[in-house]
Amino acid sequence: MNEAPSIIREVTLWPLGGVGVFSFLLGYFLAKIARSEPRAKAPVDPGVYVEVETYREAQRIKGRLEMENQTFSEFFQLLTDFTRQLDGKMDAALLPKKLLSILDKIFMPGQILIFLTDPNVPGKLILKEAKNAPKDLSIREIPFREGKIGWVAQHKATMDQEDFVREMRTGGASLDARGHFGFKVDLCAPMLGNNQETQGVISLGGITRHPKFEKRLLSMMADLGAMSLMNRRLMDEQRNKANSDGLTGLITKRYLQELLGEEIHKAEVQNLPVSLFIFDLDHFKKLNDTYGHLTGDRVLKDTAEIVRRTIREGDISARWGGEEFLLILPATPKEGAWRAAEKVREALARHAFQDDEGKPIGRVTLSGGVAAFPGDGRTQSELVGAADEALYHAKRSGRNKVLMAQPKYLSEGGEEPILGTASGGAA
Repeated sequence: MNEAPSIIREVTLWPLGGVGVFSFLLGYFLAKIARSEPRAKAPVDPGVYVEVETYREAQRIKGRLEMENQTFSEFFQLLTDFTRQLDGKMDAALLPKKLLSILDKIFMPGQILIFLTDPNVPGKLILKEAKNAPKDLSIREIPFREGKIGWVAQHKATMDQEDFVREMRTGGASLDARGHFGFKVDLCAPMLGNNQETQGVISLGGITRHPKFEKRLLSMMADLGAMSLMNRRLMDEQRNKANSDGLTGLITKRYLQELLGEEIHKAEVQNLPVSLFIFDLDHFKKLNDTYGHLTGDRVLKDTAEIVRRTIREGDISARWGGEEFLLILPATPKEGAWRAAEKVREALARHAFQDDEGKPIGRVTLSGGVAAFPGDGRTQSELVGAADEALYHAKRSGRNKVLMAQPKYLSEGGEEPILGTASGGAA
């Protein structure tokens, strides 16, 4: 019995050790095999990806709708303010500026060009307002059919870049014009009146905001602008007819006094000058006595027509009484008004006047005076008085000339004004 434990140890320990080593090696190799095999990924529901993409698309649509809603809200707010002024009270000169401001906020373009037609220059578009126009832009007038802008004016259609490309490919239109390289035309619309007559054209380039229905939006703004322009012109025509001199067609003295008061107030508020040019025809009584009153009336009519052709758009002319005429030149200093008056004087002196039978009667000349607010007066009576005094200086110094009103300390000293004197013989 004493030898039994040693016998057992000798018999059992070796096999058990072998089993342990075998188990260790088996576990090692199984673990290595397990590590070398790729792990199976947990299954993912495809619906999760669909939901994420749907959410992202919904966010994109929401952002676009919010932007469009903001654009339309701004548009209708601007439209409400603009339509309040469509009763014809808006100054025609301010309309392009107002349109440009609205279009700039809606489309945020890099360039805006606004052209209007002029009844005195048929078949042409005249640039009235621009944003970022090239500094060396020499083309201020565009004939209908010339380039993209002229094509839109002629065909009365709102066009974008795709429309222009399609028209060139399918319609064979030639839309390239020399000198139009400075016009970046992404969207272009005609301003059409009630009779479908083109009143102007709006061109947008480098648009950074593309609202939905952008062509319709621009077309609507163009139509509203044309409506405002037509209302203003119709009201001006009716007002002028009611306040026009029956013989010359110029406005009457009473109406001019009303306009002069408005211009002086505007000049005072905006800190701008406004000038007057008053003149009468030299030796007109002698002309009437020699050729008769019918010839005298004809001379007055021709004089009024010369004035209309010579003055700028925005200047105001009136028959002041008898053979006397008065012009208001807004936003014009005295020296500029004198130069404008000289153009009228020279045009009158060149004109070949005729009697009522069509026979020449010789040269007709004028004498005139120029005064400006505020230097020569701050009221109507002061300004007219200063210009009238300069007129009589011109008559006393030989006629056929225009003089500028001078400070009192010069005229009272008996000195003859030198600045602003035009040479010319007495009539």
